[in-house]
Amino acid sequence: MSDTITVDPALREHVVETICALLPRVLKREVPDASESTTLMDDLGMSSTTGLELVLELEDRLEREISVEDLGRDDFETVGTLASYVAGNLLDEED
Repeated sequence: MSDTITVDPALREHVVETICALLPRVLKREVPDASESTTLMDDLGMSSTTGLELVLELEDRLEREISVEDLGRDDFETVGTLASYVAGNLLDEED
């Protein structure tokens, strides 16, 4: 068994779209041009608090728990890096 997490491209794309949809709610302002390459901290000024709120909102919207054990600042670099982390770290409902 390898340590490399295989991320389903369709799931990752769904997570990117979900993150972009949630950003205005979490940041409490419009985020019209959010995309996979949008940097969360630099472009949007996201703090660690709003990052955590975004992860909680994502869990709610996706109706799945996200393993945050290995979630680090680097994973919050862009919408895409966060989507990759989330898509590879969703916990099965049985867990």
